[in-house]
Formats: sequence, C-alpha cells, structure tokens
Amino acid sequence: MPLKKLFRILLISNLILLVFGCASNIELYSIPKYNSDISSIDYSNSTFIIIGDTQRTGFLEQYFYFRESNDSIQFVLFDSISSLKQKPAFILHLGDMVFDGSSENDWNYFDASTKQIRNLNIPIIPVLGNHEYYGDSLERAKNINSRFNNLKDSSWKAFEFNNIGIILLNSNEELSLYQTEKQKNFFTNSINTFESDSNINYIIVATHHPPYTNGTGIGFDESEYVQNYFAEKFISLKKTGLFLSGHCHNYEHLLISDKHFIISGGGGGPRRKIDLDSDYIDITKGAEENEEERGFNFIEIQVLKDSLLIEVHSFNKDREEWYEGDYFKISN
Repeated sequence: MPLKKLFRILLISNLILLVFGCASNIELYSIPKYNSDISSIDYSNSTFIIIGDTQRTGFLEQYFYFRESNDSIQFVLFDSISSLKQKPAFILHLGDMVFDGSSENDWNYFDASTKQIRNLNIPIIPVLGNHEYYGDSLERAKNINSRFNNLKDSSWKAFEFNNIGIILLNSNEELSLYQTEKQKNFFTNSINTFESDSNINYIIVATHHPPYTNGTGIGFDESEYVQNYFAEKFISLKKTGLFLSGHCHNYEHLLISDKHFIISGGGGGPRRKIDLDSDYIDITKGAEENEEERGFNFIEIQVLKDSLLIEVHSFNKDREEWYEGDYFKISN
C-alpha cells in the first residue's frame, strides 16, 4: 500500500476516533444528581459547612497570567469535610463551583471531588457565581440544572435551619431587570419576615460577590450592587449575624458597623492577596491574621441556642497541614 494512502487512512481513522470516541464518552458519562433540596436537610445536626470558589485554574489564567494551579485541593477539602467528627447537615457553596459552567469536563472534575459528599448524602446547596455563567448558555444551563434540579425554578431562596434564617442570593449582572427587581423584593420580604419571627435568633445572608473586600487584582473589587441592594438592609437590622460571600480567592473576616462579613473563597481557585492596610479592618484571629495570602479553607458553623460558633479549617498546600485559620463566636 502506498505510504500516502496509508497516511490518509490513519488520519481519517484518528479523526473518527476523536469525534465519535469523545461523543461516546460524553454520552456514557452518568451525571450525578446532587442532594440540594432544603427539605432533605437533617435538622438533628447542629453544624453546616461554607465553601467557595472550588473552580480549577483556566488555561489562559495559568499559562498567560501565571496564576497558581491547585488541582487536587478540591479533593482534599471535600474529603476533609466528609471526615469531620460531626456530619454536617448541609454544605452551602458560595459559587464558582467550576471554571467554565458550559464545560462538561469541568463539571466531571467537580463531580469526582464531591463523590464522598454524595456518598454520605450531605446536601450541597449552591449560590451561582460568575463562572457558572461562562460559555454557551444552553450547555451551562444543562450542566447546572441536571445536577441541581431545584435551580431550574429560582437561583435565590430562603429557609430556616434550627433557630436561624438563611437567605441565598444571585449577585450576577446577567440577571434581567425583571429578575433583579423580583429578587430585591424577595430579599426584602424574607429578611423582614425573619427579623419579626420570634423563633429566629440570627439571620445569615449569602452572595457570591462580596459587598466589601480588601482583595487585590482586576475583577475582584467589591460589589456596589450587593452593597446597595442587600448589605445596607442587612446592616440596619438587629438579628443579622453573618454576611457570607466568595469571589475573592482568600479568607477575610471584616467587621463593618458591628456586623460580621466573611469572604470564603479558598476552595481551590488561584488565590488572591488581600491588602491588610486597606479600607476595612480584618479581624481574623489565627495563624494567618497578618498574612496577605492565606490557606485554602472551608468554614464550619455550629448553631447553638444562644450563639453561633464559627471555625475556619485552613490547609497549607506546601506543608500538607491543617490548622485553625480563624475562630469566633456571635451572640446576641
């Protein structure tokens, strides 16, 4: 057989394998269903977990902007959560679960990292980050909704957990004007209801984008949208205890108008430094209180009758060491 003809056959064979082989792999992959319904929460457990920004580093980020790649950290964090002495009632994910919301490969990686969580039937209840909106709109909707079925109806929700009220919001600019106004009304009604409910002692609000941050770098500014629509109302009320957000890939604990604002974006994305001499006083107390770049982390919150205990589980990748990144108590 002439060499030229053999080369042509091999080329066509490889193309067929590439196209149809990849398609077959996608079709064969069984997308897991995440337990994300608030009705499935085990209320006999008094703790829950906060984690954010578990996305991997994108190709351009890593090779053109030289940002760190932390592949495997997501496995370390989720496996540690699954090994806690007290099984958490649920995990609240602060958004940016993946780098590209339309990428099946990114979601497959997320699925692999959360396998132990699903095996233990621990609910993962997410807010949507900006990375969930990356890529083709139909593909990202399919990837998200096939895993988190309840997000088809609304990307914001409110629910009670023991004696606290929790409000999850969508802080992305992709919302239409109608959605923005609908969510604003929902937030106002929900937070006012929790404030007047005698069975609720504390209110927690969560968004992806932070209303206040000392984070550095382009694209990691504080969100005026979140400030104006949500944070100002949060500050004005008595029962509001914690405002949670991610987006800035670090850990921050800010005290603003006597309210605790926590940024937990240390789930595996390329870390950002924080400016400790910036506008807001960071009151983190722990091994890294004077560090600009802190370890990867998740937060464990224990709900007691008269207080909230907050412990930050931090991980140093170089030393492969766990330590207490911050610890504090909120009480009325």
